[in-house]
Amino acid sequence: MELHVWPSDFGLPSIDVSSLQFLACAKMCASPIQVISSKSPWNSPTGEYPVLFDKTNEKTAAITDFDKYVDVLRRSGQDVVIDQLLTSQDRAQLDAFFHAIFIKNLNPAVLQAFWADDLNYHTVTQHWYSSRLHFPYNLYYLEKRRKLAIRRLEGKSTTTVLKNAFQALNVLSTKLGDNKFFCGNKPTSLDALVFGYLAPLLRVQLPNDRLYVQLTACPNLVRFVETVSTIYLPLTEEQLKTQQLDRKMWQQRLQKAKAEKELIKNSETSAGEVSAAEEPPMRDSILFAVAAVTLSVLFALHSGIIQVTVEDDAEVIAE
Repeated sequence: MELHVWPSDFGLPSIDVSSLQFLACAKMCASPIQVISSKSPWNSPTGEYPVLFDKTNEKTAAITDFDKYVDVLRRSGQDVVIDQLLTSQDRAQLDAFFHAIFIKNLNPAVLQAFWADDLNYHTVTQHWYSSRLHFPYNLYYLEKRRKLAIRRLEGKSTTTVLKNAFQALNVLSTKLGDNKFFCGNKPTSLDALVFGYLAPLLRVQLPNDRLYVQLTACPNLVRFVETVSTIYLPLTEEQLKTQQLDRKMWQQRLQKAKAEKELIKNSETSAGEVSAAEEPPMRDSILFAVAAVTLSVLFALHSGIIQVTVEDDAEVIAE
């Protein structure tokens, strides 16, 4: 079996959420899968990675769905069976947990952070994929994937997305507690799913990093990511060498983006202060208006434009 995933970077064997989930799950059950870092997603039936090419049967099957992938791992005959100790009720609870936490809360936050946020996208995401895909396919791929991400976020404000993500991280932190993994001392497919979402948020440095800040406020989740990375997904010497060459470039891009962000923030603050200074207070505006009306009336009286006639009340009554 061959597992094709996006290449490694930022201290991870891949920066793609789904690729990390597939990788972690395979390593957690010591599956003899050949992992191939690929840059040709058009070879996948969905046009995306990861994809498992199962060649154990006469007809090669291409698997891109995580649940089907886990099922293949369970039936592949290795000594460690993923989710072996989970009952059917446990798996049903995991499915409900997956939908509530990941699909509704964390996935939108990851899409927002890497694809919808302009500064993050142009600083990291666009450059990363553009430099690994051939021109002009890279233009088509990036446009397609970004439009899809933005479409999935329609009707959700950035504030709402972040709020839901913060709540999800707190729920995960509470569920993990002091345990090594989410279901005890042995990893399950749930751990692979969690790792896939959290690892990029923790390792990929983004200029708009509110999710990173919130994640680091949950030290047990940080410990969990480091544990899975160290035990199951250590980088090869080749991966370490390649990433070391690009590290300085990514740091420079991050520093430049943060400087631009600060400049824009200062410009907006200055513009707001100037606008406030130019706008006269309400009390001054009222006093000015009253003075102007008073002067106009006095001028009109003085020039004879307005004449005031006073009648004698006694004469009026006699008549």
